[in-house]
Amino acid sequence: MGLFKRRPPAPVTGHAGDDATLAELVRLKVDLTRPRRWEHFLYCADADGERFLVARARHAGWDVDALASGDHGVVASRSDLPVDASTVPEARTFFESLAAHVDGGEYDGWGTEAD
Repeated sequence: MGLFKRRPPAPVTGHAGDDATLAELVRLKVDLTRPRRWEHFLYCADADGERFLVARARHAGWDVDALASGDHGVVASRSDLPVDASTVPEARTFFESLAAHVDGGEYDGWGTEAD
């Protein structure tokens, strides 16, 4: 038995920012197999875009809140998925696609709990 426990390798998604976030979670010894609260941030130019984002994200199983700041956009969240090398790219592709379908659409990334 060795004296040092090896840290599992950081997951690789192909997106530098996502990989860095996942690597930090691994460094913090977060169990990436456990479902956890996960939030994604999207912005758009107007109320029509916001309604589109809300409808599509809800249809895909995400809880959605409109931004309270007076800007147009949403925070989509859920707590029933792990945040790992398979779910992160799928979510990024989904939310980037949504943002591409509205005026001024921008996907501003994600955040999650670290336990």
